Amino acid sequence: MARTIIYLDVDGVINAIRNGTPSQKRTGFKDFRRTTVNGFQIQYAQELIDWLNSISEIDGVEIKWLTTWQEDAPKNLCPAIGLFGWDWEVLGGDLTDWGGPHWWKYKAIREDHSKHKPDLAIWIDDDLKLEVRAHSWALETMNVMAVIPDALDGLTRDALDGITAAIEASK
Repeated sequence: MARTIIYLDVDGVINAIRNGTPSQKRTGFKDFRRTTVNGFQIQYAQELIDWLNSISEIDGVEIKWLTTWQEDAPKNLCPAIGLFGWDWEVLGGDLTDWGGPHWWKYKAIREDHSKHKPDLAIWIDDDLKLEVRAHSWALETMNVMAVIPDALDGLTRDALDGITAAIEASK
């Protein structure tokens, strides 16, 4: 059985940071909700949460947190938005290492990818567009898919369809 690991960020991915509700035309989602977690407004599409919950239950698919939220993602965010990610592994690092070859997320994903050697790795992070070296690694590494949402809207229906297709094709 093929093994897929999804490396998941929060802000700009699950949390659409647009001031105002993202449009259904841009995102493909009509049911955006708002809540406050750790003092931050979280704006998310219920359809996205439902998709993440269902995709995480597919045999051979594992989701790992790769976010500055660190342990707060499973501990505080998940119960607030109904996401079943409380037991997903949290990849960490020195959050002060930001940018370039020392970006903590870049280091964490390379180490995890090298250790676990998934058939397909999907890195979902809006900050990849700013990190040339990390983005290049994702593009150049066999069986790694980079998904870079617009931070204002977060993941879209089209992105979910592309991720689902990639998972199906890797089986």
